[in-house]
Amino acid sequence: MTAVTAAAVRRPDGRAERSRRTRAAVVDALLALQDEGELAPSVQRVADRAGISARTLYLHFRDLEALFVEVGERFLLTLGGIGDPVPLDGPLPERVEAFCRRRALVLERLLPVFRSARIRQPFSAALQSNRDRYVAAADEETDVIFEPELGAMAPERRATVRSALHLATCAAGWDVLRDDRRLDFAAATDVLRCSVLGLLS
Repeated sequence: MTAVTAAAVRRPDGRAERSRRTRAAVVDALLALQDEGELAPSVQRVADRAGISARTLYLHFRDLEALFVEVGERFLLTLGGIGDPVPLDGPLPERVEAFCRRRALVLERLLPVFRSARIRQPFSAALQSNRDRYVAAADEETDVIFEPELGAMAPERRATVRSALHLATCAAGWDVLRDDRRLDFAAATDVLRCSVLGLLS
């Protein structure tokens, strides 16, 4: 290996790193605007927040669908790191308590993104895919944590209870509790706890 080649191997690709930072800034900008209540910010608003031009944004994301895909990937990773892990053993009330405590934190963080996505979701394959991935992840968590209870049910009953658990602990339900019912975080979490325990007891 020549000295020139060795230096090229050691030296990071500046263009690739700048591109990565710009893409991350665009994702951060969209999520920040959603957190602040702008449910359908324009491309120009996102670009302005990211400190770039709309033309530059489109150089990194061919369209909004591509941006939504990357936002969905980033956000699913973010949700996975929220709260403490839920123990898989112990009595049902303890598992329900830990599950609802973590799920409430996830739903509270998810709520602005959910409200924004709901506006464009009927017309966006990317947002529909993001929704499906979130539902699958939520179902998987529920299946693992409550396997003793769900596994003891007949298949049809298990399918019904899984759907009921999703309804009780999904973003749409949390939105109803926090907005329509005007419950604070603690009261809404109590509703989750009551619903989950009632379905599995």
